[in-house]
Amino acid sequence: MRSSDGLPTIAIVGRPNVGKSTLFNRILRRKRAVVHDEAGITRDRNYARGTWGDRDFWLVDTGGVTLWEGHGIELEIQEQVEIAIEEADLVLFLLDVRTGLSAEDEEVTSRLLRTGKPVVVVANKSDNERYDLEALSVVAGGLGGATPVSALTGRGLEPVMDLVLEHLPPAQAPLADLEDHVRVAIIGRPNVGKSSLVNALVGEKKMIVDDAAGTTRDSVDTPVEVDGTKYLLIDTAGLRRRSRITPGVEYWSALRSARAVRQSDVAVVVLDATQGVSEQDVKIAAESVEQGASVILCANKWDAVEKDHDTARRFEERIAWHFKFLSDAPLIYCSALTGRKIKRILPEAARLAGIRQRRIPTARVNEVLRRVVESHPPPSARSSKVTRVLYGTQVSSRPPTFAVFVNRPENVEGHYARFLRNTFKEEFGFEGTPVKVVIRKREAGEDP
Repeated sequence: MRSSDGLPTIAIVGRPNVGKSTLFNRILRRKRAVVHDEAGITRDRNYARGTWGDRDFWLVDTGGVTLWEGHGIELEIQEQVEIAIEEADLVLFLLDVRTGLSAEDEEVTSRLLRTGKPVVVVANKSDNERYDLEALSVVAGGLGGATPVSALTGRGLEPVMDLVLEHLPPAQAPLADLEDHVRVAIIGRPNVGKSSLVNALVGEKKMIVDDAAGTTRDSVDTPVEVDGTKYLLIDTAGLRRRSRITPGVEYWSALRSARAVRQSDVAVVVLDATQGVSEQDVKIAAESVEQGASVILCANKWDAVEKDHDTARRFEERIAWHFKFLSDAPLIYCSALTGRKIKRILPEAARLAGIRQRRIPTARVNEVLRRVVESHPPPSARSSKVTRVLYGTQVSSRPPTFAVFVNRPENVEGHYARFLRNTFKEEFGFEGTPVKVVIRKREAGEDP
């Protein structure tokens, strides 16, 4: 199933301990999945964006498929694998060349044949030519023969990925261009009114709305233009604590919701004003900041709150207490049902999107940096040698990211980087927008 960025999805499936996570890491060229000799380490689906040649895609690592139905976590693993297969555009079916085709492999073959989806069969652990010959005898039923590979060393990976790209559906253009649209993710716990809010924003019933929590199972993109500004509204499945996510579709929905935030400029965190602030509300907002999105807090269902002259002040105090890390985030009291202050949300999102795109000239960055370092030099607690700040520059926007070059980056504590981040945010007017600071060592040949 295509994501909102138009990229296809590849799922790696197979029985336990055939090397799925190792292959996942090898294709990505970086370590994302936990790899261990013990079977069953991968319980949750893990996915990441990958690139091979000129193709981009989403790669999904799954838990091992078994014959037994199991219970508890085992049952959840099997259901999550089924969802991963259902969502995939192409499946990489991994076998172990050293053990041959097992009963579990035959079961996976049957499942994959029923889907009718493109499948590339791979015989892993083919570390030399002898195993390559054995791989030729491994035939996964109607799926055809296996291609040898060693996920551990990368041997044979090029031919495998050539097959993958050959069978991968062509890329589709994303629904909206990132440069032309303000991407706004509507996120929050289940049943806080996210879909109703999107319906109110676009002025028509675009989403299915139901009283049952978790009606929205997928991220849904809705383009809309308001007063000449183009937006892409992403209504996401309700996020809840992982321990409370039921097996199957809801877990996948939570992962896709997290991805929607990563692809967005602004995250509108929808709160249920009738229920106050929950721990999960705070975690959702914190995750949005961690992913680099600007945040708007939206107190929905404000029309249903019993009020007196002090209600708003007390609510604001609770917001300030729970969201200390969002002291400059806009708070909007709204009602998707009555339309109260709904029209404030998108202009506010556009304002924040404009702020996060600002570029600060390097001369200005270093002017502020020199002044800050003179009054608050970096501590050199880990070394007797002085830590010197050389220069800084903004390396990217959306979110604003600054690189600060020093002679000894290993001596710079995290609290000093946070101090610089907060200083840049205040000095350069990045209100309501996360700012990132990375400490780097200047390499030879780099310009100051």
